[in-house]
Amino acid sequence: YLLSYAFNQDFSCFVCGTTAGFRVFTLTGESLHNGGFKEVCRREHSAGFQNNSVMLISMLYKTNIFAMVTQVIAPQDESAQGGMNKVQIWDERKQKFVGELRSRNEVKAVALKKEVIVMVCEYAIYVYTCDQLKVILHLTTGSNKSGLCVLAVASDPWLLCCPGQSTGAVRVQVGQEAEATHVFQAHQSGLAALALNASGSLVATASETGTVVKVFRTSDGQALYRLRRSTRPAVISSLTFRSDDCFLAVA
Repeated sequence: YLLSYAFNQDFSCFVCGTTAGFRVFTLTGESLHNGGFKEVCRREHSAGFQNNSVMLISMLYKTNIFAMVTQVIAPQDESAQGGMNKVQIWDERKQKFVGELRSRNEVKAVALKKEVIVMVCEYAIYVYTCDQLKVILHLTTGSNKSGLCVLAVASDPWLLCCPGQSTGAVRVQVGQEAEATHVFQAHQSGLAALALNASGSLVATASETGTVVKVFRTSDGQALYRLRRSTRPAVISSLTFRSDDCFLAVA
């Protein structure tokens, strides 16, 4: 059964976490009606996943590296690895877990870039280097049960947006330096969705009320667009910029 899914950084592939492991699909360029994607990898009921469900998963571009949070199906099996308080790094080429990041709290999300791995908990976000899995940043947030946290795909240095400590606030973190951080107020109610464009110059936000979507400039938090969806509240679960930044998809 499907438990989670996520696109890679350039939207050329997506990975699905299941009750038996994970599967990777690539987009073919055809329409969905004509079979616009195909399965390219399946790792289920095999070593490392015999008793684990993949609750959360993220893939690094089209490489063999995956970061995931697994849940043990059979707790009585002492050989089974996994738990909602750690992120495991899977190397598909070696067909084994090659690293692990532990937390005292349940992991709500995980994000990847070539330079960093981001582990998101309800009240904190930890940024690790990809090469040595060394923590370089600890960010404190308000309640973040949905695990909201986004990385800009093409920014240099890396750029991250996440909830601030106050309700409806957005924190922009550029690299690990403290002086590159700033926080701005996006909504009066809690955040429901975040999205960055590829360069990291724009961030889109939606609140738990769901009536308005806003677009801000990340450099200074200046509001650029206010897009009213409706006067009736709704649950907004996802936001995505088109590659040319001319359109914003809202679900």
